[in-house]
Amino acid sequence: MLKDKISDNYIKNENAYIKYKNLTNNDVIKLFFQVNHLKNLYRQGWLTKLLGMEYADKAESVADHSWSVAMLAIMVIEKYKLEYNVEKCIKLSLIHEIGEIYAGDFIVGSISKDEKHKLEKQAVEKLLQDIEFENDFQELWDEYEAQSSEEAKFIKQLDKLECSMQAVCYNLDAKHIDGTEILTNPCLIDILSEIEEISKDNDIPLCDRKK
Repeated sequence: MLKDKISDNYIKNENAYIKYKNLTNNDVIKLFFQVNHLKNLYRQGWLTKLLGMEYADKAESVADHSWSVAMLAIMVIEKYKLEYNVEKCIKLSLIHEIGEIYAGDFIVGSISKDEKHKLEKQAVEKLLQDIEFENDFQELWDEYEAQSSEEAKFIKQLDKLECSMQAVCYNLDAKHIDGTEILTNPCLIDILSEIEEISKDNDIPLCDRKK
Protein backbone atom coordinates (compact mmCIF):
# COMPACT_ATOMS: atom_id res chain seq x y z
CA MET A 1 0.00 0.00 0.00
CA LEU A 2 1.31 3.44 -0.91
CA LYS A 3 2.33 5.45 2.13
CA ASP A 4 0.90 8.93 2.69
CA LYS A 5 4.28 10.24 3.75
CA ILE A 6 7.15 10.75 1.38
CA SER A 7 9.39 7.68 1.24
CA ASP A 8 10.91 6.25 4.42
CA ASN A 9 14.23 5.21 2.84
CA TYR A 10 17.47 6.62 4.22
CA ILE A 11 17.24 10.33 3.37
CA LYS A 12 19.27 13.49 3.93
CA ASN A 13 16.53 15.90 4.98
CA GLU A 14 12.76 16.04 5.43
CA ASN A 15 10.86 17.24 2.40
CA ALA A 16 9.73 20.86 2.27
CA TYR A 17 6.39 19.75 0.82
CA ILE A 18 5.33 18.25 4.14
CA LYS A 19 5.80 21.63 5.84
CA TYR A 20 4.39 23.93 3.18
CA LYS A 21 1.75 21.93 1.27
CA ASN A 22 -1.15 23.53 3.14
CA LEU A 23 0.26 27.05 2.88
CA THR A 24 0.10 27.47 -0.90
CA ASN A 25 -2.32 26.73 -3.71
CA ASN A 26 0.29 27.21 -6.43
CA ASP A 27 0.71 23.83 -8.11
CA VAL A 28 4.17 24.70 -9.44
CA ILE A 29 5.37 25.27 -5.88
CA LYS A 30 3.71 22.08 -4.67
CA LEU A 31 5.12 19.97 -7.50
CA PHE A 32 8.60 21.46 -7.12
CA PHE A 33 8.74 20.73 -3.39
CA GLN A 34 7.72 17.13 -4.03
CA VAL A 35 10.12 16.55 -6.93
CA ASN A 36 12.86 18.27 -4.94
CA HIS A 37 12.68 15.34 -2.52
CA LEU A 38 14.71 13.32 -5.02
CA LYS A 39 17.69 15.42 -3.87
CA ASN A 40 17.13 14.06 -0.36
CA LEU A 41 16.59 10.43 -1.28
CA TYR A 42 19.77 8.38 -1.44
CA ARG A 43 20.22 5.60 -3.99
CA GLN A 44 19.76 2.84 -1.46
CA GLY A 45 21.69 0.13 -3.30
CA TRP A 46 25.01 1.88 -2.77
CA LEU A 47 24.45 1.94 0.99
CA THR A 48 23.04 -1.54 1.46
CA LYS A 49 24.90 -3.61 -1.16
CA LEU A 50 28.13 -1.99 -2.31
CA LEU A 51 29.49 0.88 -0.23
CA GLY A 52 27.94 0.39 3.20
CA MET A 53 26.38 2.86 5.58
CA GLU A 54 29.78 4.47 6.11
CA TYR A 55 28.94 6.32 2.92
CA ALA A 56 25.55 7.48 4.20
CA ASP A 57 26.45 11.14 3.79
CA LYS A 58 28.48 10.68 0.60
CA ALA A 59 26.39 8.50 -1.69
CA GLU A 60 24.49 9.96 -4.61
CA SER A 61 20.84 10.96 -4.41
CA VAL A 62 18.18 9.84 -6.88
CA ALA A 63 18.26 13.38 -8.30
CA ASP A 64 22.03 13.09 -8.78
CA HIS A 65 21.47 9.89 -10.73
CA SER A 66 18.71 11.36 -12.92
CA TRP A 67 20.82 14.41 -13.74
CA SER A 68 23.76 12.14 -14.63
CA VAL A 69 21.61 10.05 -16.98
CA ALA A 70 20.37 13.23 -18.68
CA MET A 71 23.91 14.58 -19.13
CA LEU A 72 25.12 11.20 -20.39
CA ALA A 73 22.28 11.14 -22.92
CA ILE A 74 23.32 14.51 -24.33
CA MET A 75 26.98 13.48 -24.52
CA VAL A 76 26.41 10.12 -26.19
CA ILE A 77 23.82 11.39 -28.67
CA GLU A 78 26.00 14.29 -29.74
CA LYS A 79 29.32 12.41 -29.84
CA TYR A 80 28.01 9.44 -31.80
CA LYS A 81 25.44 11.46 -33.78
CA LEU A 82 22.61 9.15 -32.76
CA GLU A 83 19.17 9.83 -34.18
CA TYR A 84 17.22 10.25 -30.97
CA ASN A 85 15.08 13.19 -29.91
CA VAL A 86 17.44 14.87 -27.44
CA GLU A 87 14.74 16.88 -25.67
CA LYS A 88 12.65 13.77 -25.14
CA CYS A 89 15.66 11.82 -23.86
CA ILE A 90 16.46 14.55 -21.34
CA LYS A 91 12.86 14.63 -20.11
CA LEU A 92 12.72 10.84 -19.84
CA SER A 93 15.98 10.88 -17.88
CA LEU A 94 14.71 13.43 -15.39
CA ILE A 95 11.23 11.93 -15.04
CA HIS A 96 11.91 8.19 -14.99
CA GLU A 97 12.51 8.03 -11.21
CA ILE A 98 9.75 10.36 -9.96
CA GLY A 99 7.73 7.42 -8.67
CA GLU A 100 10.37 6.97 -5.98
CA ILE A 101 9.30 10.22 -4.32
CA TYR A 102 6.50 8.31 -2.57
CA ALA A 103 7.23 4.66 -3.34
CA GLY A 104 10.88 4.81 -2.26
CA ASP A 105 14.01 3.42 -3.88
CA PHE A 106 13.72 -0.37 -3.99
CA ILE A 107 16.78 -2.60 -3.85
CA VAL A 108 16.94 -5.06 -6.74
CA GLY A 109 15.40 -8.35 -5.63
CA SER A 110 13.59 -6.88 -2.62
CA ILE A 111 10.27 -6.69 -4.45
CA SER A 112 8.83 -8.11 -7.66
CA LYS A 113 8.94 -6.01 -10.83
CA ASP A 114 5.15 -6.03 -11.03
CA GLU A 115 4.75 -4.81 -7.46
CA LYS A 116 7.44 -2.16 -7.96
CA HIS A 117 5.68 -0.90 -11.08
CA LYS A 118 2.33 -0.84 -9.29
CA LEU A 119 3.64 1.13 -6.31
CA GLU A 120 5.56 3.60 -8.44
CA LYS A 121 2.60 4.14 -10.78
CA GLN A 122 0.41 4.90 -7.77
CA ALA A 123 3.12 7.26 -6.56
CA VAL A 124 3.25 9.16 -9.85
CA GLU A 125 -0.52 9.48 -9.86
CA LYS A 126 -0.43 10.80 -6.30
CA LEU A 127 2.31 13.26 -7.23
CA LEU A 128 0.34 14.69 -10.15
CA GLN A 129 -3.21 14.49 -8.81
CA ASP A 130 -3.48 18.19 -7.92
CA ILE A 131 -1.39 19.59 -10.77
CA GLU A 132 -3.62 21.70 -13.00
CA PHE A 133 -1.18 22.96 -15.62
CA GLU A 134 -0.75 20.90 -18.78
CA ASN A 135 2.20 18.50 -18.59
CA ASP A 136 3.44 15.19 -19.97
CA PHE A 137 5.00 13.77 -16.80
CA GLN A 138 2.62 10.80 -16.56
CA GLU A 139 2.80 10.09 -20.28
CA LEU A 140 6.59 10.06 -20.29
CA TRP A 141 6.81 7.96 -17.13
CA ASP A 142 4.39 5.41 -18.66
CA GLU A 143 6.38 5.42 -21.89
CA TYR A 144 9.61 4.68 -20.04
CA GLU A 145 8.02 1.90 -17.99
CA ALA A 146 6.44 0.31 -21.08
CA GLN A 147 9.63 0.81 -23.13
CA SER A 148 7.31 1.90 -25.93
CA SER A 149 9.67 4.23 -27.82
CA GLU A 150 13.22 4.10 -29.09
CA GLU A 151 14.11 6.94 -26.72
CA ALA A 152 12.71 5.04 -23.73
CA LYS A 153 14.75 1.96 -24.65
CA PHE A 154 17.87 4.09 -25.06
CA ILE A 155 17.43 5.79 -21.67
CA LYS A 156 16.82 2.42 -20.02
CA GLN A 157 20.23 1.29 -21.25
CA LEU A 158 21.83 4.59 -20.26
CA ASP A 159 20.33 4.20 -16.78
CA LYS A 160 22.31 0.99 -16.33
CA LEU A 161 25.45 2.35 -17.97
CA GLU A 162 25.36 5.38 -15.66
CA CYS A 163 25.24 3.05 -12.66
CA SER A 164 28.37 1.28 -13.86
CA MET A 165 30.13 4.57 -14.45
CA GLN A 166 29.10 5.82 -11.01
CA ALA A 167 30.59 2.68 -9.49
CA VAL A 168 33.93 3.65 -11.01
CA CYS A 169 33.52 7.13 -9.52
CA TYR A 170 33.32 5.35 -6.14
CA ASN A 171 36.55 3.53 -6.99
CA LEU A 172 34.76 0.23 -7.49
CA ASP A 173 35.18 -2.31 -10.27
CA ALA A 174 32.40 -1.62 -12.79
CA LYS A 175 31.76 -5.35 -13.06
CA HIS A 176 30.14 -5.26 -9.63
CA ILE A 177 27.07 -3.76 -11.29
CA ASP A 178 24.49 -6.33 -12.36
CA GLY A 179 22.11 -6.01 -15.28
CA THR A 180 24.46 -4.57 -17.89
CA GLU A 181 23.48 -7.37 -20.26
CA ILE A 182 20.52 -5.19 -21.29
CA LEU A 183 22.91 -2.98 -23.26
CA THR A 184 22.45 -3.54 -26.99
CA ASN A 185 23.52 -0.19 -28.39
CA PRO A 186 27.07 -0.66 -29.80
CA CYS A 187 28.20 2.76 -28.55
CA LEU A 188 27.09 2.00 -25.02
CA ILE A 189 28.63 -1.47 -25.10
CA ASP A 190 31.95 0.06 -26.14
CA ILE A 191 31.81 2.59 -23.29
CA LEU A 192 30.95 -0.15 -20.80
CA SER A 193 33.81 -2.34 -22.01
CA GLU A 194 36.27 0.51 -21.56
CA ILE A 195 35.15 1.46 -18.05
CA GLU A 196 35.23 -2.19 -17.01
CA GLU A 197 38.79 -2.40 -18.31
CA ILE A 198 40.04 0.78 -16.62
CA SER A 199 38.39 -0.14 -13.30
CA LYS A 200 39.38 -3.82 -13.11
CA ASP A 201 42.02 -3.22 -10.43
CA ASN A 202 39.79 -1.03 -8.27
CA ASP A 203 38.89 -1.89 -4.70
CA ILE A 204 36.22 -4.43 -3.94
CA PRO A 205 33.06 -2.98 -2.31
CA LEU A 206 33.35 -2.14 1.37
CA CYS A 207 30.42 -4.43 2.14
CA ASP A 208 32.30 -7.39 0.65
CA ARG A 209 35.46 -6.66 2.63
CA LYS A 210 33.62 -7.39 5.85
CA LYS A 211 32.54 -10.89 4.82
